[in-house]
Order: sequence, then C-alpha cells, then structure tokens
Amino acid sequence: MTAPVDRECSSTYALAPGSLRRLPAEARMRLTLLRWSGDIAAAIEVLSRLTRNALRHAQPVHGAPARMTVRLAVAEDEVLAIDVQDPRLDVPLSQAAIKGETGRGLHYVRLLGATVSCFLSQDMRFKTVRAQLVRAWSITG
Repeated sequence: MTAPVDRECSSTYALAPGSLRRLPAEARMRLTLLRWSGDIAAAIEVLSRLTRNALRHAQPVHGAPARMTVRLAVAEDEVLAIDVQDPRLDVPLSQAAIKGETGRGLHYVRLLGATVSCFLSQDMRFKTVRAQLVRAWSITG
C-alpha cells in the first residue's frame, strides 16, 4: 500500500476447515463496516483463495494446532489490502506462484484483479501473503 491506511480490522482463526466456512459471511460484514466501495464479491473470493492456500500449505510440520490472522485494510485511496498471515516460514512463495504461474489459487486471485506479494514479519515468526484490490471507479466517481 502506498497511501496511508484509513480503516482496518483483523481476526485470528484456526488453520482448520471450519474457519474457511465462516470466513465469507464475516468478510462481507467486515467489508461493509469498513465502507469499502469496491467489488465485495471479488474481495471475498480473493480472501477465500488466500485462506485455502494457507490451510493447504501452512500446517505446522509437527502437527500442533496453528492459527492464521486475516487483516482487511482500506487505504485513503480506497485500495483494499487482504493479508493472510501464517506461521510457516519454511514455505515461501516463489515468484512464479506470486505471479500466478504455478498452481490455481493465486492465478485466480490475479484474474480477479489483485496484485499479490509475500513478506516475513519483522520478528521473522510469520509469513504474510497480501492481495491488493483497487476499487473500480464509476463514471460518476
């Protein structure tokens, strides 16, 4: 994000299939409360793809329960950042995956108009996959 964040919310979920079932309804409510005027259905699908990827690829090797954090942030320029943070640092995303050239999840995220990036937390304990969506502007503004 280049513009400052204007409004945001975050929640933590178990890295478990049950979390994926409740995310769409919760995301719709949160995006409405954040007053993001972009394509909410596309944003929910992007979030669903990112969280499915986390569930599939970020399970701890030792099998212990793990959590992911989902953050939705709207910048002053109305760009929506969808962050999914997980504890698996040893599963970095390749540039090919980020560009949507391998697998289907991130490829579809890009087809929905999102740009994708991946970075580690400053304390090196978490990986975050970020998708950014720009609000589609209408002729009337």
